[in-house]
Amino acid sequence: MRSKPVRILQLSPGGPAGVRLPELDRLKGFALVLVLIYHCSGVFGYANTLHGEVGVDIFLIVSGVLLALNSYSLPAGEFLKRRCLRIYPSYWVALFLFLYLNSKYYTDDRSPADIWLHIVGLHGFARPEFFSAVNDSFWFISVIVLLYAVFLLLRRRLHDIGFMVGAGCLLTLAACTYYQQTNSTGGLSHLGVRIPSVFLGMILGQVASGRPSELRFSPLCAIGLLAIAYLSLFKGLVFVYPVAALAWIVSFLAVDRWLRRRRPGRVLLAGFSFLGVYSYEIYLLHQPLIRDYNRLFLVNLWQIGSPTPAVLGTSVAVAFLLVVLASVLLHRANEFLFRALRKRSA
Repeated sequence: MRSKPVRILQLSPGGPAGVRLPELDRLKGFALVLVLIYHCSGVFGYANTLHGEVGVDIFLIVSGVLLALNSYSLPAGEFLKRRCLRIYPSYWVALFLFLYLNSKYYTDDRSPADIWLHIVGLHGFARPEFFSAVNDSFWFISVIVLLYAVFLLLRRRLHDIGFMVGAGCLLTLAACTYYQQTNSTGGLSHLGVRIPSVFLGMILGQVASGRPSELRFSPLCAIGLLAIAYLSLFKGLVFVYPVAALAWIVSFLAVDRWLRRRRPGRVLLAGFSFLGVYSYEIYLLHQPLIRDYNRLFLVNLWQIGSPTPAVLGTSVAVAFLLVVLASVLLHRANEFLFRALRKRSA
């Protein structure tokens, strides 16, 4: 019996493994700027015409690419140790900071179940009222936990593009159905529809690695694509975020090459690179500080209940500078912890 033909896709030479890619740092910085514009438009009451929330999908795609490039061959224990040390220490600092501030200034005391689910990063998959509790941006941690779990389970199948497409589509169906049945609007609109971005990143990373890849249209792939069609046609869900994010990525990388040949462009890219290095910590800290606590301090310290756009803009800028400073310190402290633990285990 003849075997079915398999299409082999390969880039040669492949992308470098274990090497920090400056283009991706700049891309993360650009994604962070999109998210900041999105959140600041809410502070100033502007329409969300740019849809900067797509920056989150850029983060997810880049994270998937980096995992496929750098963590493919890591032992499971080493992978989990590295990933947990990267996301949890900074997240826990931000989590307990906002738990304290919310309790002190808003008498918002969370239940023990809510707090524990936040500590492990699974609040995004729990009751709807937990999804955006403590900090509106913390649901992103649940997506990252999902990304790491999916990558660890499926990384030996990254070469099978059809399998990855099918698995991603079926997981999207399961998540979206769960959020619809639990009436979790936030879970559906923020997390469920972004699962394709997680898989898109891993697939792109696999292709960019130069490792041989199989494009096999299997029954799983067909069923998965039908699942997405079902969600789109019968449940009214639109999966535009991965497409928009990919368009931004391709456009940015094209412009990046042009900017690198010009001095003003290199200065702009250096700014994106700086923001990209500290993007995770800035993302964790920025939203409550530039929105809720910014207005709270204007009222309590300066008795400004209705700030002018100039006053509000100045206070947002000051709050953001404080966020950047805290993020740099938090990032470097986390790096110090990581190096110390690696030296001890060596």
